[in-house]
Amino acid sequence: MLMISPYIDAKQGHDNIVWTKRPNSKNGLYTTKNYFVSNGVSLSAFGMYYFGDVDNEGVAFTGGFNLNNLSLGGGLSFSYQMPAGNHCNLRFSALGGTLRGNNELKFNSLAEPRDDYRRFSAFVIQPSFGVQCYPSTSAGFYLYAGVALGVSIINDYQFYYYKRVGSQKERTLLQGKTFGFLPMIQLGLGYSWRLTAAWSMSAELMIQEGLLDAHYLNLDGWPMAPGQNSDGAELGSSGLTYINRYGQESLHWNDGWFQIGLTVTYHWRNCETCRLNTYHRVKMRRR
Repeated sequence: MLMISPYIDAKQGHDNIVWTKRPNSKNGLYTTKNYFVSNGVSLSAFGMYYFGDVDNEGVAFTGGFNLNNLSLGGGLSFSYQMPAGNHCNLRFSALGGTLRGNNELKFNSLAEPRDDYRRFSAFVIQPSFGVQCYPSTSAGFYLYAGVALGVSIINDYQFYYYKRVGSQKERTLLQGKTFGFLPMIQLGLGYSWRLTAAWSMSAELMIQEGLLDAHYLNLDGWPMAPGQNSDGAELGSSGLTYINRYGQESLHWNDGWFQIGLTVTYHWRNCETCRLNTYHRVKMRRR
């Protein structure tokens, strides 16, 4: 009976049957796993909301939601079922998208002169690797954690800022094109829905956070040089600080973005039905 039961379930199309090598396990000869834990390929489309030095000196959503910091992206990813368990996939991804920042909202809200105005636009490419875990075998909720490398091709930046000299202000303009690299961490959560036997859809919210903010180790082009600005004024001994609009030394906030979007996945699974049928036929021949 122990040999026949899993064979019958497999014939009925129960895709979540997983063969176990331990016949005496508490689940018998087979156990179950989450439908979404499988090999697969995914296409994603999402919105990106930049935060960093250009976004109100690094404080996201200060002054409200800023449409100037919103952009679009897309990605391709491959999932591979982790051999160690029935709850997690390894996920290899690559994304591309526009990224832009603008602190104009700050000055509109405060009605101040724009002598500290900053903006940039860039194209970002990011390979990444992470683990996607489904805590429950029956629900589509999942958690994601990963590491990535952001490559930012900055096609336009303009940074107006000033420093105080007594009661006077000296204004400086930086503008041009550049590029940056930034190691990042990724944290996300999402929910998946089964569409057919092979297709599913997921909604995902993620934060992408940079680990550094220095010369060429950034997404937005700021700071342009470690330890000094364009006219040679010191920004800080490490290059990780700068003189803010009040003449005080401030720490650069790490660059990154919030990401929310939809993903469509095609699944292919180890053929459990085939394996069980093969085992059953071999067993019958031996009899």
